Amino acid sequence: MDTVPFKTLVTQTSAVLLTHGVEVESTAVQGVVAHMISVMAKRVGMDEEEAVHLVTPEAVADIIMKAATEDEHGAAAPHAVRPVRIDDRVVDSPVESLGHLVMATSQAGKYASLNGDGPAAAYLLDLATEIGAALVQHHSGGRAAIPLGVLDEVAQLVDAVADHVQADGWSVCPCGEPHGQHETDAGAINAMRHHAALAREMRQQADQ
Repeated sequence: MDTVPFKTLVTQTSAVLLTHGVEVESTAVQGVVAHMISVMAKRVGMDEEEAVHLVTPEAVADIIMKAATEDEHGAAAPHAVRPVRIDDRVVDSPVESLGHLVMATSQAGKYASLNGDGPAAAYLLDLATEIGAALVQHHSGGRAAIPLGVLDEVAQLVDAVADHVQADGWSVCPCGEPHGQHETDAGAINAMRHHAALAREMRQQADQ
């Protein structure tokens, strides 16, 4: 993994992924590249240092994209796959509203984590961190700048978690024993729907 050919393959794969509209953390790409090189080396009877030249960035990107677009019900995308934010505009939003979105992403992230969707939980935590970073920056008039892409992604992911709670039985306590969690989950669905709608309303301000 410390060789120049390996690092070059990782860099080229990331570039190919960008042309498909997704951005993937380097460590995640490295893992897929390392796995494909290992498989190729065993298949052709070569050392991994030689097999690295047989793996193309297009092939690695194709594997990642296929996993990211998996349409099986309930299937999660690979860790660290993010949409590329083409629209780089920001919108000044009330800090109170952004505070609600931190709550929403944290709540949705908790549900995702407790119900086995680590990639979604990590993504939501990243969004909560990004919103929090905007809040701690210097702002005046009780408003702070937030990228439009963050609002789009918050609305989409929080709604998706609410869908899982409503349709797939995700719970704040998935132990299987009833002890009041159904009422809590019902309230969480309403809160997440409300906060997803809030994110969309904030995003619409940029188009007015």
